[in-house]
Amino acid sequence: MSTFANRLLASLTVVALTGLSAAMAQTATPADKPDAKPVRSLPYVSITGDDGRQRHYETNAIPLLFNRACFGWRMYLGGPNRVVSLKEVLTTSQPAEQVIAGPETEVSADKTRATTRMFETVQDGVLQRSWCIIPGDPPGTYTYDITVDGEPRGEFVFCAIEMPDQDVNTDPRDLSCPNKFNSVQRAPLRPRSAS
Repeated sequence: MSTFANRLLASLTVVALTGLSAAMAQTATPADKPDAKPVRSLPYVSITGDDGRQRHYETNAIPLLFNRACFGWRMYLGGPNRVVSLKEVLTTSQPAEQVIAGPETEVSADKTRATTRMFETVQDGVLQRSWCIIPGDPPGTYTYDITVDGEPRGEFVFCAIEMPDQDVNTDPRDLSCPNKFNSVQRAPLRPRSAS
């Protein structure tokens, strides 16, 4: 082979290997980049079966299964692990027969509104709260307005549905709920720049 052909072949080989190396460097492998789990703000329901196992559902339809169903909200805030000031206002469409609340909660006289002020921990960027259904919890709409460190951050709307048979095998995703997944997350307020 001629000297010119050898040099041309060597040059093309270098260019090809350089391009291949650059392409491989830009392609993340599973070992380089773990799969990121999608993080969302959402309402959820869990039901404890007769076997004692909990089943979890991403829904806002709460079956009123006394001492078996629990519900809550999970909100992605991001940032480091930290303690935040939380204000949570629950408004129900009907009054509760009984209210179990600690000293951090103020309940309205008509038992349709409860305001809780407390400090909560943000863990791995997530803030969450939950409650369990007890006898006397009313059917209807439960709305939670969430304020974190003085900023309105979200609203979660649940619908609580009577379950006369108290069937723990109920799948809440199958229940009729007029406001299914009517949950929104508000963006944090940003300071305005001086003009």
